[in-house]
Amino acid sequence: MSLTQLSEQIRKYYPFAILGVLIFLIIFYAVQLTLAIIDSRRKVPLHIDTIFNQIKRPYLIEASPSGSLKYTLDTVDGKPVTATKSAQVLFMPQAETKFGYRERLYLIAKSLGFNTEASGYRLIGSQATFSEPNQKLVIDIKNFNFDYRYLFETDKTVFENVRTPNQEESIEKAVEFLQSAGRYPQELSQGKTNVIFWKYDQDKATMTHLKNNIEANLVEVDFYRPDIATNPNAIPVVSPKYFNSQNYVLMIFRNDGSHKVLRSQVKFYDRSAEQIGVYPLRSGDQAYEDLKKGKGFIISQPQTTNITIRKMFLGYLDPDVYQEYLQPVYVFLGDGDFVGYVPAGSAEYLVE
Repeated sequence: MSLTQLSEQIRKYYPFAILGVLIFLIIFYAVQLTLAIIDSRRKVPLHIDTIFNQIKRPYLIEASPSGSLKYTLDTVDGKPVTATKSAQVLFMPQAETKFGYRERLYLIAKSLGFNTEASGYRLIGSQATFSEPNQKLVIDIKNFNFDYRYLFETDKTVFENVRTPNQEESIEKAVEFLQSAGRYPQELSQGKTNVIFWKYDQDKATMTHLKNNIEANLVEVDFYRPDIATNPNAIPVVSPKYFNSQNYVLMIFRNDGSHKVLRSQVKFYDRSAEQIGVYPLRSGDQAYEDLKKGKGFIISQPQTTNITIRKMFLGYLDPDVYQEYLQPVYVFLGDGDFVGYVPAGSAEYLVE
């Protein structure tokens, strides 16, 4: 076959070759699209591991029921959000009193300036109380959670020669204090910190939250657990008060370079690294209905009964009183600093 004849044959069958390739591509991608649609509609089995059987519903001591308000949902999505169909539930074992706890009690008391040689503590149940005229310290002998209060409201000299606190120094001194008291859990060291500046008016005995440190004479450093790692995204941890943590240090700084802790609290419960369940969650729609029906908790409420919800997400509630489980809740945020929580676990696995 000559080159001329070959060229003529190519020109003759070229359109058919192009058409064949196009038909093949159409069939190929049509099959791929069909398989993708079938795969998307296929129900993937929900992975759960309810190792604790039914679990106790989370509770909050200072919260109020959510049913007395009228809610309007005005979020970016325009509807309740279902974050995931299942989530981890983490067991928090009850701590037991250990040998040598007295030394730990005195260590914490001494770090706060108590004269432990002159006076001891009073023990009621698991709560050990140190008391002096101007300060009080309560420590749980099982886990060494503590609550400290210096009565600065009655001390007219405590705010003499105070200086404006700054963020970096405040965090440094707060960490040093918890370390010296022997109550700085590893999880708190791995989580975020939040610095809040306050102005205390001695004449009115009021504390005002400030946006910066310019007029501040008090500083609070809050400590949080790190986010709970999940697949694909980590879930944030929220406190019983949301805007503040139950783990904090409140301080003043003086012009002579010294500082004083006025209040501090650690209410932290260790979680098991091995005992972890996976439980089904209620949908975002169910959680929103539960909020309206009064089955949720009001953490912060503005001076109105008409609440506009602007954001909704899933979080883990870090309790300030002992509970067996670190478990997820739906968080609702709204105008006027409204905050509401609804237990996220499926109703069939939650008990009162």
